[in-house]
Amino acid sequence: MELTIKDPKDGQEMKLDVEPEMYGDEQGLRVIFPEKDSFVMVYRNEAWEVVDEEFVNPELVEIIGKGLHPRAHYVSNSNPT
Repeated sequence: MELTIKDPKDGQEMKLDVEPEMYGDEQGLRVIFPEKDSFVMVYRNEAWEVVDEEFVNPELVEIIGKGLHPRAHYVSNSNPT
């Protein structure tokens, strides 16, 4: 899916690609920037957090999280009963 946000550094619109990705046993989302840098975010304790990078601007994480919030949080049930 595509997510459009405003860059917290300069206020310019930025289009990000967001793709589902497993992180260990958790469902996460890979956020891909136009220049192809990326990181994975996982929804934990009612907040999105970056799990595969040392540092990502907290303002950017918050803006992306707010953009994702209206969308349903996907939970995989890989062991149907």
